[in-house]
Amino acid sequence: MRSLSPAVLTALNGPVLYVAQLIYLAFPGVPVALCSANFDIVFEGVTYRGAAGLGSIKPINDSPGEVKGLNFELAGASPESIALALDDADIVQGTSAIIRTAILDANLVLLDAPVDWTGRLDLMSVQEDGETCTIPVSAESSELDLLRGTPLTYSSADQKSLYPGDLAFDFQEFQLNKPLVWAGKQWLIALNGR
Repeated sequence: MRSLSPAVLTALNGPVLYVAQLIYLAFPGVPVALCSANFDIVFEGVTYRGAAGLGSIKPINDSPGEVKGLNFELAGASPESIALALDDADIVQGTSAIIRTAILDANLVLLDAPVDWTGRLDLMSVQEDGETCTIPVSAESSELDLLRGTPLTYSSADQKSLYPGDLAFDFQEFQLNKPLVWAGKQWLIALNGR
C-alpha cells in the first residue's frame, strides 16, 4: 500500500484539486513524454511536454470481466510522429506505456505522480482528411500478463533450470501412486503407554 505525504494529503483535501495526466511512451532511443496540462511538467528527470487539447485517452470497449486496454490519439501530429507511425510500426508494437496522475499544489508545483496504468502499445496508424492528421494507437494492459500461463511445470528439469542443484523434485516420481499410511489409534496408545 502506498502512503501519501502530508503535502499531497493537503492538496487532496483542498478546495481545488490540480491534477494532470502524465503519459510516457518508451520508444527506443526517442521516448515520448506528454502531459494533459498546457505547460511542461518535470517528474523524475523526465520533461513531460504540455499537450493540453492535442490528444485523448479512451478505454477500449471490451466485454465485462476482461482487462481493459486503452486507445491513445494525438491530433495535429508533427512530421516526426507521422514518420514514426508510417515507417516504424515494428518499434511501436510492444513499446512500454505508463500513465501517471500528477498531483499539483495551488502554485502548480508537482507533489507526486502515482502510476495509474501500465501496458504495451499495440497498433498505430495515421488518419488524415487533407486538413488535419491524427495518430491513434491502441495499447494492452500489463495486467494481461497475469492471465497468461507459464510454460514451467512442477518437474525436476524445470526446477533445476531455475535453481541449479535443487533436488526438491528428484524424488517426485518415486512418490507417485504410493500409499500414505498414517499412524492409527492403536499405535498412538502403545506409544503413550496407556
